[in-house]
Amino acid sequence: MILDYDSFTKASTLLHSAQGAALLILGAAEVYALDTPNRKLAFAGPLALITAAAVMPLLILALPGGWDLEQLRFSLEMRGGFHLFFALSCLLGAAGLSRLTQVLLERNGGGWQGTFLAFLFSIGVIYFFFASRVNEEASREVMVWHAAAGSTLLLAVLFKSAHVFFGRRFLHLGWAALLIFTSMQLLTYRESPAAFGMRLVTFETAPAPQQPAAAPVKTQPSKNAGTTDKKRPGN
Repeated sequence: MILDYDSFTKASTLLHSAQGAALLILGAAEVYALDTPNRKLAFAGPLALITAAAVMPLLILALPGGWDLEQLRFSLEMRGGFHLFFALSCLLGAAGLSRLTQVLLERNGGGWQGTFLAFLFSIGVIYFFFASRVNEEASREVMVWHAAAGSTLLLAVLFKSAHVFFGRRFLHLGWAALLIFTSMQLLTYRESPAAFGMRLVTFETAPAPQQPAAAPVKTQPSKNAGTTDKKRPGN
C-alpha cells in the first residue's frame, strides 16, 4: 500500500480546527447566555461538540484512510498517534450528549453537569500526550502548543466547577473566556510536516576489530640437516 504522509499533516490540522470550532461555539454561547438566557441558544454548544465528534472520524477515514478501511488500518499501524484523535472524538461526543441532556432537563447543576465537566477535563489531559506520539524532531513544538491548549481547557473546567459552587459572575465569564482562548489556539494550529512525516533512521556500525598479525612459524631444523656424509676410505 502507498502511504501519503502529507495526508496525516492535513488531517491533523483539520482535526484541531474541528475541535476549536466546537469549543468556540460553546464558549460564545456561554457568554451570550449569561445576560440573555435563551433555550434555543443553549443547544448550540452541545450540538457543536456532537458535530465535531462525528466529523473527526470521517476526516481520518477520508485523508489517511482514503475512504478504504484496509488503508485506514494500515495508516493507523504506521502512525499510531492518530488513535488519540479517536479518543478525543469519543470524549467530545460524550461531553456534548451530557450537556444536551442537562439542557433538556433544564438543570443548572447535578450529575450531568459534573459528567460534562469530567469529559472536558479528560480532553485537556489527553492534549499533554500528543508530544509523545509524533516524530522526535517535532515533539518540542507539539508539546508547547498542546500543553498550552490543555492547560487553558483544564483551567476553564476549574472556573466552571467553582461557578457551580459559588455562582459568581466572574467565574462564569472566566469559564467562557478560557473556552474561547482554547479554541483560538486549536483553530490557529498548523501541524508540522515533520510530526507525522517519514523518518530516516541511520545505523552506524563500529569498525571491525583488526586481527593481530600472525607470528612467523619457526621451523625446527631437521636432525640430519647438519650432518654431512663422511667419505669412505677407498679399498
